[in-house]
Amino acid sequence: MIVTDNNQWAKRARYLSTQAKDDPVEYVHNDIGYNYRLTNIQAALGCAQMEQLDSFIAAKRSIAASYSKALRTVPGIEVMKEASWARSVFWMYTIMVSEEQYGIDSRALMAELAKCGIQSRPLWQPLHQSKAHAGSPAYQVQAAETIHRGALSLPCSVGLSADELATVVSIIRDRVA
Repeated sequence: MIVTDNNQWAKRARYLSTQAKDDPVEYVHNDIGYNYRLTNIQAALGCAQMEQLDSFIAAKRSIAASYSKALRTVPGIEVMKEASWARSVFWMYTIMVSEEQYGIDSRALMAELAKCGIQSRPLWQPLHQSKAHAGSPAYQVQAAETIHRGALSLPCSVGLSADELATVVSIIRDRVA
């Protein structure tokens, strides 16, 4: 779903999402397009989700604030920061784990959380490490490797309860207590 108040962008998105077809009858394409139109059911679900967007964003921001407040003083855990020029919706809440300061790495913390029935996830593999992109040029990728190695996304569903969040925080904090 694309949501915009820019008519030019909306027109371009509509064009590209309907295969960039330039003739009403013939299959003539001056651009590369895609068949990305939603079905009626998908569109109805999307509209229903959009109606809840403000409450979802409020929940995500509240969860992020709770994690940040509770974890900001844990040695070796770097909490997410919001850029000064943006207002994040905190779609994911990801911490950076410093093995040297925290005592274990992000994957070991992920395993500890999993033992308690809590699912957390690493971030995506950097493209230059993917077999699918072997041989592709890569330049100054140290930051991507550092982030991939240390990052861990914590549970942050809009349905996450205060007790569930407190449990995640407790496990992370107790590791260094």
